[in-house]
Amino acid sequence: MPLPEYYNQRHSSALNKISGRLTEGKEFIFAYDYESSVPINAGKAYTNRWYGNASERKCNELTRHFYHRYVLSNENFQALKSYLSSTGGHDFSWINHFYMLLNDPYYRWASSEFIEDRYRSGLLEIPRSRFDQELKKRLPETIGDGSLARYGQNLLTAIRDNGLLVGKVKKTIVSPFISARTLAFMLYTLSDLGGGANDFDGSPLFLSLLKPRDLLVPLFSEGEQLGFWEFTGDRKIIKLNLSKTTLQSWMEDSIL
Repeated sequence: MPLPEYYNQRHSSALNKISGRLTEGKEFIFAYDYESSVPINAGKAYTNRWYGNASERKCNELTRHFYHRYVLSNENFQALKSYLSSTGGHDFSWINHFYMLLNDPYYRWASSEFIEDRYRSGLLEIPRSRFDQELKKRLPETIGDGSLARYGQNLLTAIRDNGLLVGKVKKTIVSPFISARTLAFMLYTLSDLGGGANDFDGSPLFLSLLKPRDLLVPLFSEGEQLGFWEFTGDRKIIKLNLSKTTLQSWMEDSIL
């Protein structure tokens, strides 16, 4: 079954150089002026040291990539900034993961197919040779072994930075806590992009949470108590009726 259009199918080569970059990504979100162009913002990033002591070239690269990662629309970007302001950046690793999941097909494959399949099978360690072997099947044939190794390393590093793996050399799968509020932000963002709430079950986002359905039921029950949705599913299938029609209306009622 083809993925919805909001899952980007085009790979960003910058991902191979900048990885997850949670600290810099959060700085970008709070500092970026969406009324100005990307080049102007990149200049501000260098002048105002958004990314620490990064060079002018690196500031340009980071700003361009973060723009494609986080700015789905001006409205969604405002909602993202408001959400992070209201929560103090809590669960930002999940938010970063979510936007990377939407943004890049290789990251999406690694986190919602390869890693999820091993997690479901009880195989928590990630053998680099096996990961690179499977990744190679998905990369263009022109990619050599050296580039393949860099692709694999940076993908796993990004997933580790986002909290789904632990270990500097040997990577092990973990399933970190996620709050009902953070999951609500993700689902309302997808709704704002045209996705139905009941498309969640079995989606890349669902799979990449690395949690069986029975562990998600209490989370969705909590979200129902908070007024985010009506939970109509059970331990066999996750089904929801969102309580608001758009992300913006929920933001106005629950966050702003």
